[in-house]
Amino acid sequence: MNNRILQILLLIMLPVSSGFSGRQMNITSPGESVILFSDRNLYIAGEPIYFSAFLLRGEEMADTLQSRVLYCELITPEGGRISAGKFLVEDSHASGSLTLPGDMMTGTYYLRAYTRFMRNYGPGYYPYIGIKIISPQRNEVQEANHGTEVKESLTDGDNLYHSDNPLSITTDKSCYAPRDSMHIFLEADLTSGSSLRGLCLSVVPEASVFYGFTRPQMSDLVISDRYHNIESRGISVTGTLTEHTTGRSLPYKRVSLSILGEEKDFMAMHTDSAGRFFFSLPDNSGAKDLFLCPEKAAGPDSKILVDNDYCTVPVTLSTGKFELSAEEREAAFRMALNEQLEAYFHIDTVQQVYSEPRGSRAFYGIPDDILVLDDYIELPTLEEYFNGLPTMVRVRRSKGEKYFKVIGTQAGLNNFDPLLLVDLVAVDDPARVLAVSPSKISRIEVINQLYLKGDETFGGIISIISRHGDFAGIDLPGSGIFLNYGFLAGEALPIGQDPMTEDCPDTRNTLFWDPNLRLADDKPAQVSLTVPDTPGRYLVILAGVSSDGERIIQSLPFEVRK
Repeated sequence: MNNRILQILLLIMLPVSSGFSGRQMNITSPGESVILFSDRNLYIAGEPIYFSAFLLRGEEMADTLQSRVLYCELITPEGGRISAGKFLVEDSHASGSLTLPGDMMTGTYYLRAYTRFMRNYGPGYYPYIGIKIISPQRNEVQEANHGTEVKESLTDGDNLYHSDNPLSITTDKSCYAPRDSMHIFLEADLTSGSSLRGLCLSVVPEASVFYGFTRPQMSDLVISDRYHNIESRGISVTGTLTEHTTGRSLPYKRVSLSILGEEKDFMAMHTDSAGRFFFSLPDNSGAKDLFLCPEKAAGPDSKILVDNDYCTVPVTLSTGKFELSAEEREAAFRMALNEQLEAYFHIDTVQQVYSEPRGSRAFYGIPDDILVLDDYIELPTLEEYFNGLPTMVRVRRSKGEKYFKVIGTQAGLNNFDPLLLVDLVAVDDPARVLAVSPSKISRIEVINQLYLKGDETFGGIISIISRHGDFAGIDLPGSGIFLNYGFLAGEALPIGQDPMTEDCPDTRNTLFWDPNLRLADDKPAQVSLTVPDTPGRYLVILAGVSSDGERIIQSLPFEVRK
């Protein structure tokens, strides 16, 4: 049990987030901001959009913890969400990809990114990148919304958004034959004492790149009536516990959260004075089923309201009539052919790294006692197993109601109620559990020491495992809710470094992408790749963030001829 004691001590020493409810604080400038880049700006429906994001912090937040989660969305000009994901921030950087639906309408869309804390300032502070999407499967084209699109073209030697660009790009040639080897040399002039916060590199068709930056039309910069926490520990689930009929918030009531599936976990906390709760979730990946449930003392009329994990504030982004230049039309045609070839040959270009699953072992580790029901003769009720066998659990009665008590020698164990679990879901009603037929139960695991989980202390744990993973047929409380919740998406790996094989068609629309490129101070970096089969003009784009938080973009064109 020494490991468990150490775990409790560590949890006590961790800083506890506070102030996640109440009125919006008086803020005049964003404490966090994001600089966002995409691999290009012209896509075919069904393709992935690769992005790289750098998180900046204001001086007023120098002594606070940093957000660990970035929210990235592709939205319509009216703010409708098309695709979205949550991405881990490490060393102030996050990267990944969003896959476009294959049946979306041709038109202009926007890529944006933000942290949960940035939602305190509203979508007027998020970065937006204009994206043109061509859908060969649909004839409809998005209508204009009475605005003009901001468009800035990249040409040879462009030096955008920085007065003294330290970035340099050279190539071994300016013109290549299909499938030639290409060598790119990248350098940053840091002799003046400046530094770079981060860089990303893309090699794409020239006509697929433009940089359009716009802001939503906002009447108020601060639009939230609720404070959003800094997600310094990871993804969070927040919400309010209320009375269903009156809508009155229920303060100081316990709410439990169970993560179902292979990576099972449990946590519990009390609501604050405004009935708000905040759960910090582990760094799992993909979508997981959650079950949230209030304690029995909250009453049968209690209702859990979970906050939307993405921003829902309406925005209006300006787009004019959707048009393509002659160069964009030619590029889109070639890219659509490549996308069809890729679908035919099932080439997977999206490489992602996910966090390792923690396995199916319960969050409490190795139990102190295990009661396997098949080891004993069949008894008619669960109460007889607890009271008639040498277990660490007893069923007691108080004021006509039965309750569980864990038997142990640790001081203070009797001062707290045990945590009662069925298939790792908290059940705050012993009568429901005792009514279950023992034939539906596989085993009962017991922790007979004080256990701290979240901000709650329990007088041990009684974990009942059903035979078929079906909660043994128990009717879970009606005030509880199931959610299919999105955890972290995968981090996209660099693409385009693998050599092409002769028998494989070249279907790349993004020839190369490295979302987090590192440059040494004393020598140029070299990147090598195979040029595409498709003739045309292409761009090498090196983009990043300077030490003073400015966007830096440097580009160099090259040509592929047969």
